[in-house]
Amino acid sequence: MTRTDEMEDVLASQLLELSQLIRKARQQWLRERPDVPIGTVSILKLIDEIGTAADGCCHAKDLAERSGLDPSTVSRAVAAAVGQGLVERGVDSTDRRASTLSLTPAGHELLVAANAWFGALIGHALADWPEDEVERVSGALGRFSVALSAVLEKSHNLEAAR
Repeated sequence: MTRTDEMEDVLASQLLELSQLIRKARQQWLRERPDVPIGTVSILKLIDEIGTAADGCCHAKDLAERSGLDPSTVSRAVAAAVGQGLVERGVDSTDRRASTLSLTPAGHELLVAANAWFGALIGHALADWPEDEVERVSGALGRFSVALSAVLEKSHNLEAAR
């Protein structure tokens, strides 16, 4: 086994552990905010990100594409967020048959609160870290996320082509 293979095994193990910690953080959020599933926060974040790049609105198909979720799952999540007053539907000005999605003021408030909650959690975890080390980890994690996303997208496209 090469050194690279060993490091890949170590990284895979660390990522599995990280996914468990993320799951625990999500459970902690739900204990504190039982009215708002973390999946709702994820949908709000995507609507905000996609909308920022596209005149403040997005389409459900964009959410499904970006999240990797089934369109029916996205549809149920959007319907729940609309029901909670966090998202509003509008009519697409270029295709009157399509609807657009945008955050309501309550949706924006919730997203800000969730970002603050998760930011504080991470801030506490990194409180004793030197700033340059935080920057290195952040940069490396960002590059890794982009690389892994590209591999997954390529794999998805190969499966779709079959």
